Amino acid sequence: MAYQSVALISLLLNSTFSFRLVGNSLCEEEALLLEAIANCSDRLDFINFESDSIIPHGTLLDLLFHSEEHPLFCFCDSDIFLFEALAKSPAQLIGEHQVFSSAGRVENDAAAVYTGFKGGATTVSPDLKIPLATSFFCIYKRNDLSAIIDKYKVGFEQYRDIKQVPPKAQKKLIDLAIDFTMFDTGKLLSVLLYCHGKKGHYQEVSGLIHIGGMSGRYLQHIRVDEAQIVVEKQSDVVIKSDSKVKQRSKSEMSLKKLYGKYFYIYLHHLIGKGVQPQLKVTDSSISTTIRNIEKSIERTVAEAQKVSDLRHIFNLLKEAPIK
Repeated sequence: MAYQSVALISLLLNSTFSFRLVGNSLCEEEALLLEAIANCSDRLDFINFESDSIIPHGTLLDLLFHSEEHPLFCFCDSDIFLFEALAKSPAQLIGEHQVFSSAGRVENDAAAVYTGFKGGATTVSPDLKIPLATSFFCIYKRNDLSAIIDKYKVGFEQYRDIKQVPPKAQKKLIDLAIDFTMFDTGKLLSVLLYCHGKKGHYQEVSGLIHIGGMSGRYLQHIRVDEAQIVVEKQSDVVIKSDSKVKQRSKSEMSLKKLYGKYFYIYLHHLIGKGVQPQLKVTDSSISTTIRNIEKSIERTVAEAQKVSDLRHIFNLLKEAPIK
């Protein structure tokens, strides 16, 4: 968990936002670390949800929504970095819209539009009519979202079958002739907001980088204190396409794991917990992406050393045990 807090440092350095750090079924040691980090800055707060097992993402978002009263409900994944100064406030980002989202995954085609209800990175329905919020970096206007939640008795949860959808929402889906195999986190809320004329907007924010795949179970066996070579597989090579409307491909999902594994090891190395990973790839675009992100992270850490609060946070990360 400590390694991902480098992303928090970048957000604090390059924005004026305040953040609530959310613990999800943390052990005592991890909870104490997040609490110590929160105590470093008056722009940080900490809340810990205790459970015997990890609380699903959508359920946790529901709990957070109902525990707050701010006019805007905002959330951001812990693996999102900000490498350029962001002058706009959350209210300025959302503007006249009822929903704003950003931070598409680093392995995705930045020029493409990803469609479908399944997958956190999709931003529009299959028929290209309904704007969909991602589940990574989002801003909602509370009153509009609260009205939808109260009317339809739905939330941010994933819905994998029509029988899981409450009756009023089912009727809306039938009226719209929407066929689905799964509504990913928050996607059903986007559909229902659209039904009531509420505007959703997706836009990339300059310098906002989302490195997914850094907390998957496939990383649990990795010894960050031993030399690791991150090797490109054939499935990591993204097949180029002229189409600018697409669904997430298997190659992009595989590439997510490559980036996730590399930066999982690299960030541990950065805070003094492991060995610098080696990269062995034939696709120059992969190596270029990784090197550019590394340079941005290193520049961010260097700048953070000039700010007392951020320097203190980084020192806490270096002192934390490996988890």
